[in-house]
Amino acid sequence: MTTPYTTESDARIDRFARRVQNSDKEAFNILFNMLWEPMYTYAASMLPDRSVAEDLVQEVWIDYWQRREEVQIRHIKPYLYRAIRYRCYNALRDSKFTPLQAETAHTITTPAETELEEDVTELSKKIQTIIADLPERCREIFTLSRIHHYSNTEIAGQLQISRRSVENQLSLALAKLRRELYVVRIFFF
Repeated sequence: MTTPYTTESDARIDRFARRVQNSDKEAFNILFNMLWEPMYTYAASMLPDRSVAEDLVQEVWIDYWQRREEVQIRHIKPYLYRAIRYRCYNALRDSKFTPLQAETAHTITTPAETELEEDVTELSKKIQTIIADLPERCREIFTLSRIHHYSNTEIAGQLQISRRSVENQLSLALAKLRRELYVVRIFFF
């Protein structure tokens, strides 16, 4: 299994973020000094006006400090970059801009590996939780089928049940996964 961090630096950043949640101003200042410049560069790459980019980055940091105790942020770097991206999109939407600027805004994304890795990790945990909540026999059949790649006939023989029972249990497990992951599917697509 891969680590949720792309670098040791990301792990260090998240340790400071945990301290910020406890109102540690020193940790906040360290995080700010580490991340402000790359965040500004990212915002400035999307916006034609560098002063607007600077203002938006400042707004994200102010919002982060004000909401530090109420939001549960697992990995701060993707959270901050996502916040910058949304603020830049909103600024572009609210301003008059050329077709070239609009196209540029659509092609720019956050550091993909950081955001994607976090999303995949969260999705994987959600799936594992759903599977763990299945009834024991249903979970056993689902695991044999989808993780160990046994055929329905092989599962029926191993568990000494009918093939139809295996199919019914798999249908129940898949229906539960579909229901539980509906919101996630909307988010990703």
